[in-house]
Amino acid sequence: MRLAIALAKNDPEKVYPGPFGHAPRFAIYEVEQGGIRLLEVRENPYAALEGENKHALMRELLKDVDLRVGARFGHRGSMGAFPLADRLEVGPVSLAEALERVRARQNTA
Repeated sequence: MRLAIALAKNDPEKVYPGPFGHAPRFAIYEVEQGGIRLLEVRENPYAALEGENKHALMRELLKDVDLRVGARFGHRGSMGAFPLADRLEVGPVSLAEALERVRARQNTA
């Protein structure tokens, strides 16, 4: 399974505190039996974009990702670009805490 964690602007060790799609970059991980491995840090060229077209662009940007992890998803009445089953809302926590919540979710699945 591949996951994307929204990274904070000035601290790569924290989850971006705002809506997932506004994060400036995403840490892309591969989740395997032996653990979680960082594959890349992917820039988000659509972070400042607004409007319905943004949802399609975000889905294309992260089409290779199975689970999206962020502080929150959607805003202004929108539920966001991704289905509830494909995301994990963790709040504005450290990257280590977000990864721990991913592990906990895997253990209960």
